[in-house]
Amino acid sequence: MKKVLPLLLAMTAVILTGCGSSAPTNTSAASEAVNETTKEAASEATDKGQPRKVVIATGGSGEPYSLLSADGKTWTGIDAEMWSEIAKRTGWEIEPKQVEFSALFGELDTGRVDVAANCFAVTDARKEKYITSNPYYGDAQCIIVNEEKSDINTFDQLKGVSIGVAQGQASQVSVEKMAETYGWEVVVYETSDIGFQDLNLKRVDAMATTDSLVYKYENSQNMKFHILDSRLLSNNVAYFFQKNDKGQELSDEVNKVLDEMLEDGTTSKIITKWMFSDMTQLIND
Repeated sequence: MKKVLPLLLAMTAVILTGCGSSAPTNTSAASEAVNETTKEAASEATDKGQPRKVVIATGGSGEPYSLLSADGKTWTGIDAEMWSEIAKRTGWEIEPKQVEFSALFGELDTGRVDVAANCFAVTDARKEKYITSNPYYGDAQCIIVNEEKSDINTFDQLKGVSIGVAQGQASQVSVEKMAETYGWEVVVYETSDIGFQDLNLKRVDAMATTDSLVYKYENSQNMKFHILDSRLLSNNVAYFFQKNDKGQELSDEVNKVLDEMLEDGTTSKIITKWMFSDMTQLIND
């Protein structure tokens, strides 16, 4: 505490000076100071023999990705097992923190958590703002129809139809770009659950989604769909860290473990268990 107090007093002085002046506050310097304080505290904890604590923001709302119990004590799904293995190999203390999906990356932005983890796809927009880990599996984007329409296999065969997509999924970007070409009416859902139910009930003609979600609903909800032969993109799935020295350091350490897990087949076993398919084979360069 003696080491931290002078730094906090200095930061308070800077903030008070800014309030009494028209000059802008140096938020970058303050952020760097907070990061340095956090790193120093973490270093002291390590020196005392305490395990490193890593706080992970997750939606925690459903398997196969991430499901966190109301009391926060039971965490299941792909990311739960991945981080359990990471903790086992590093000796870290892992603390999952359930966050509303829309606010999840905001928790990372403010530094209240160390990692964002909910089987997130790597997108250009996310790469610009965050440090991404090495991918731990690949998730292909696809368009599906109900099982009785198994003769439909190309985008041209779906001209002028309604296509559902979950808000924020990478496939939303794909279908919205393609909508003008194919005359699609894009219906955006708050969650995939609602979209899959609407497709099953024939309220929409097709659904843009991912292979993993198709496997999930076919196996858990007794639904049957047909994946078109014409595919959208394939996304790598990774963990996200703040774009600063602290984030880079943690990312580097996590990457070492992820590489080991991929090489020795541990990741493959976890993904296959939850996805019914070894989607580590879909990782792209």
